[in-house]
Amino acid sequence: MSDNQRAPIASVGIIYRERSSEAAALAQTLEERIRATGRRVWSAERDGESALGDRLPGTDVALVLGGDGTILSVARLVAPLNIPILGINFGRVGFLTELEPSEVEEKLALYLGGDYWVDERSMLQAEVGDNGQHHRFIALNDIVVVRGAEPRVIYIKIWIDGHNYNTTVADGIIVSTATGSTAYNLAAGGPILHPQVRSSVITPLAPHLVADRSLILEPNAVITLELEDDSTAVLSADGQINRDLGEHAQVVIRGNAHVTKFLRRRPPTYFYRILSAKLRDNL
Repeated sequence: MSDNQRAPIASVGIIYRERSSEAAALAQTLEERIRATGRRVWSAERDGESALGDRLPGTDVALVLGGDGTILSVARLVAPLNIPILGINFGRVGFLTELEPSEVEEKLALYLGGDYWVDERSMLQAEVGDNGQHHRFIALNDIVVVRGAEPRVIYIKIWIDGHNYNTTVADGIIVSTATGSTAYNLAAGGPILHPQVRSSVITPLAPHLVADRSLILEPNAVITLELEDDSTAVLSADGQINRDLGEHAQVVIRGNAHVTKFLRRRPPTYFYRILSAKLRDNL
């Protein structure tokens, strides 16, 4: 018996990437095979969010057939319900996925039988105040405030735990988790954090001043971003949920109480293998 042995999984939800015939076909095959083992199982496309919300309660694990983008969207649904994800890669790099489609037949039974460890990833939440309206977003990768369609820099005041840190003149600001540090943050020249690190990172996008650099914050830090006069922008959560921001809009970003959980059998050091492969591909 493995040191990772846990109770077997009794209820499985299969969420597959929309407009992918290969993912849909595998979802159907897996649903039939899992049902034959006596487990409860259901499947649905990712874009049916209201239907997913009705089916998720009582599910022990979400099998997500897609790329990292699909997993990011599912994470926002399952994290508040404490449902872990087992990702099957139908994307490219697959930082968040665990299995390739060719591995599923051989290895899926091990996870369903309880042989896995749980990888917990920090999340962010953003509370937006704009023209008397208030909205809340959560993200696994990042919260980004970026200039809109007009090709000019924006002025963003930054407070950290109530301290007036600076005013950044740039195309925008990325606030990322450790998971998101290998995404937009990395492309913008920000630092890479190990995914188990609980800190967040502030990285300016194309800053006007060379002195504006990335900053790694302690896990409980609260970041407040405020647009100055004549600055308008777009807020993006994980690159998937977008909202226009008017001048003087304020965004308060902090760690979310929920975490995204992933089922793993690969060792924690597998992250370095994926990272080195991504960096080589981008040379």
